[in-house]
Amino acid sequence: MSIIARFLPLVVLPMIALLAAAPADAQSAGQPTAAELARQIQEIKRDYESRIRALEGQLSNLEKKSQAEEKKTPAATPAKKATADNAFNPAIGIVFDGRYASFSADEWSRIPGFAVGHEAERAPEGLSLGHSEVTASGNIDDKFRGALTLGLHAHPGEATEVELEEAYVQTLPGAGLLEGMRVKAGRALWTFGYLNEQHAHGDDFADRPLPYRAFLNNAFNDDGVEVSVVLPTEVYAELGGGLFRGDDTPLFGGSDNGLRARSLYARVGWDMGRDAAVRVGGYLLDGKSRNRGGGGHAHANGHGHEDEHADEHAHEDEHDHEDDHANGEEEHEHEDDHANGEEHEDEHGEDFASFFSEGMFTGNTRLYGIDVRFTVAPTGNARESELILQGEYFWRKEDGTYTLMEEEDGEEHTENLKTDSIAHGWYIQGVYKPAPRWRIGARYARLSPPDDAEIGHNPYAFAAMVDWSNSEFGRVRLQYNHEALDGDEEDNQIMLQYVMSLGAHAAHSF
Repeated sequence: MSIIARFLPLVVLPMIALLAAAPADAQSAGQPTAAELARQIQEIKRDYESRIRALEGQLSNLEKKSQAEEKKTPAATPAKKATADNAFNPAIGIVFDGRYASFSADEWSRIPGFAVGHEAERAPEGLSLGHSEVTASGNIDDKFRGALTLGLHAHPGEATEVELEEAYVQTLPGAGLLEGMRVKAGRALWTFGYLNEQHAHGDDFADRPLPYRAFLNNAFNDDGVEVSVVLPTEVYAELGGGLFRGDDTPLFGGSDNGLRARSLYARVGWDMGRDAAVRVGGYLLDGKSRNRGGGGHAHANGHGHEDEHADEHAHEDEHDHEDDHANGEEEHEHEDDHANGEEHEDEHGEDFASFFSEGMFTGNTRLYGIDVRFTVAPTGNARESELILQGEYFWRKEDGTYTLMEEEDGEEHTENLKTDSIAHGWYIQGVYKPAPRWRIGARYARLSPPDDAEIGHNPYAFAAMVDWSNSEFGRVRLQYNHEALDGDEEDNQIMLQYVMSLGAHAAHSF
């Protein structure tokens, strides 16, 4: 301690002296001038510029050396892109469609003047499984995508029917086609109207509207190929067309060369402000039929095959049809009755409507379609609230001969009716979402049967529904239908339906 006390003055006193002298020195030293500061900045700048030039030269030398070495060394094999184990596995989905139905009419009334199949009939009464589906889809590679859909039809008391609804491949944007072009080939729900492209479980109602049931047996999904192009315009504009086998009844049937139907379509869509949009489309399906099976059940029993009755007599009908054309007797008899306004019943008691609903058709069929769809989100968010207005109009022209098989005194013979008829059908519907999980909707549909069928009334149907969705994978729907299809016969229907999706499912269209 005495040592610290002895040396402390020797250290502290000089420090005090330095601190006292520092302010004096600082005050005596002059402040640098602006010229001196500018000179110092220029020196620093020149120093950094020289260093940057030196670094650039070194980098250039390294690049040249690296390029020379690459030329001497063979190119290495590129490493394979790392992929997940399930990168090429398809997305698999299952749709469950079950329902309870109650009807006021004991039996379902067929749609007079139209040949319809199982798909277009009303659901079985009581508890039943409707139309379930199994789907598999995915990218095949960087240029193609594929999809497969199997439909399971369960009718009480009958064996479950398995139908190949879709099995197609289509090009992806990187396939080397023109920008906006797509090619789809196989069997698919082709582009015609709004509803035909989507599966029935994606509809806003538990059943399809009357025009789809009468003209298409719910949907057109023939074998074929379709090409479409989305044009590079400010508004959405799409053009397309297809070539099909021509075997999907009740529209076509009996294709003898597998290239008997074709399509054309065009549609445009645009926004109306920030929260509304509209889409309009025009469509054409045109083809030939040869002994198209009566009753329209070919679609349900197997795609592209007429029923047993039609197959048994197809060859015989062809010869009878040719003989009738040669003799010109029976067709003229019907035409004369039609011209004179007499009662349109033949000698066997069959009215003309039975030719269209039960007979076999040979000739040309052309079906036109127009659809309009308008959507608006009142709150600006469609997930919270949305209004959808939608309508479609179908117009069919048939030019050919209907052949009806008759049995009299144990012998079968044919009756023929030559026709150049026009039939119409349309529907309009509205669906409103007042809350994120709830929707209500109403639909009205009407048909004008073929002129030559002389039905005397226009079938119509009204539907009202309310549904609740817990998520995008599950929906429960309650629906009321009022149908008047055949004269004064009316049917009041109540349906409680659930639609549940397990696994992957397609995105909803506009």
